[in-house]
Amino acid sequence: MAIVFIQSSNLKAVEKEQINAMIDRHIDDIAIPGIAVGIIKDDKEVYYDTKGVNGQGNKLNSKTPMFIGSVSKSLTALAVMQLVEDNLISLDEPVKKYITYFKVSDPKLSEEITVRDVLNQTTGLARKDSIPSSDYDFTLKERVKELADMRASRNRGEFNYLNDHYNILGLLIEEVTGSSYAEYMEENVFKPIGMINTTADIQTIRDKDVYGYTNIFGFSKSIKQSVPRYDIPSGYILSNLEDMYRYLEFLIDPDKSIISKESIDIMRTTAGNSTYGMGWHIRKIDGQRVVEHSGAVPGFSSHLAVIPATNSGYLYIMNKNHLIHNFVNVYNRINGNMLKAALGDSSFNYFPSIWVIRIFSLVLLILTAKDLWNTKELFHKTKDKKGWVKEAIKSLLLILFLTLGLSFILRNMLGLAVDLKIMFAYVPDYTALLVIDILVQVIRLAISLFYIFKTKEKHAFQE
Repeated sequence: MAIVFIQSSNLKAVEKEQINAMIDRHIDDIAIPGIAVGIIKDDKEVYYDTKGVNGQGNKLNSKTPMFIGSVSKSLTALAVMQLVEDNLISLDEPVKKYITYFKVSDPKLSEEITVRDVLNQTTGLARKDSIPSSDYDFTLKERVKELADMRASRNRGEFNYLNDHYNILGLLIEEVTGSSYAEYMEENVFKPIGMINTTADIQTIRDKDVYGYTNIFGFSKSIKQSVPRYDIPSGYILSNLEDMYRYLEFLIDPDKSIISKESIDIMRTTAGNSTYGMGWHIRKIDGQRVVEHSGAVPGFSSHLAVIPATNSGYLYIMNKNHLIHNFVNVYNRINGNMLKAALGDSSFNYFPSIWVIRIFSLVLLILTAKDLWNTKELFHKTKDKKGWVKEAIKSLLLILFLTLGLSFILRNMLGLAVDLKIMFAYVPDYTALLVIDILVQVIRLAISLFYIFKTKEKHAFQE
């Protein structure tokens, strides 16, 4: 029997071909306009490439600016740990020591929340309750002052994911250093790592005029990215594949002149019973310890993961996002396949999610059209008073469900604190349908009430 030896360069070519095919399949399955991917296996690059187009329809490349979403949190955490190493911050001191005006609705909790609590997201504050809606031009200071009325949803020490934890940390960096968050990050984090085209400066970000994509009933639509100034430390750092690949390399083999191994280990240690450390989720996946974080802002989705035991990892940034992707397992499937690629496994899993989304969208559109038609026909229907009362009750119940009930489900069952502005940003198509459905039911209720009173007046006249 002949034994065939494959040279390492050829093996790498085979791996790249397999990964290429996997990414192409995901592009088709999810209708991704553009994606940037970097994969390292056993401390060696096995994939580094971009596919598709940017938000303006031009070819995507490794320097194309893209939002990394909540992967920003890991960079903010790294900056805070630098200040801990410089003895400018102590993890177990109250936040109020450094931000004297920091407070939440509970005076006792305001005094107790520590820097470690905020990094580990164990303050007791949560996104499902009492999050303020701030002007997008608010500074970090203005935003944190807006949190004064926030109520705790859990006990301090229990994990609850909240973007504003990392906005608080961004302000903490400003208060301690006397520099802006953007200036500190550029000089002490981005440049030392080699992320020369990465920025946290609001004016630079807005000048870049970055577009991403959303789904409109299963079809990609380019959207202008609106950036909340105060949300940059938690989710709106602007980077590209080239810089994020350097960050991935740094995370696999950290430069001790930037941050110590001890601090990296602290960041990668979970708090209590949660899977969260400091800016990272730490999980066991297929027997491997994986340090990872996802990112999602309107128009962009990202993920970065490191497998410390094998000096491997991956990152991707795609210029598309829609809340329904979470419900058809889009990101879990991509993350699982990217992780396999970083471990040398090519048994990838696929599912044509975009067709599920399109069929679901078509059903919703048909139901909305049917509701509109039935409302039109309601003018020509003759009902007695009892019939119109039933019609009014049905419309009233639907209005209550679509407004209060749906909001309750999103907040208390899915942990999503959303207002109409956020919903239009993340789910523009279905939010528009929701608004139309509410208006239709309001019209139906008005018609029913009109005929109820008309019937009443007619009976009174006859008597």
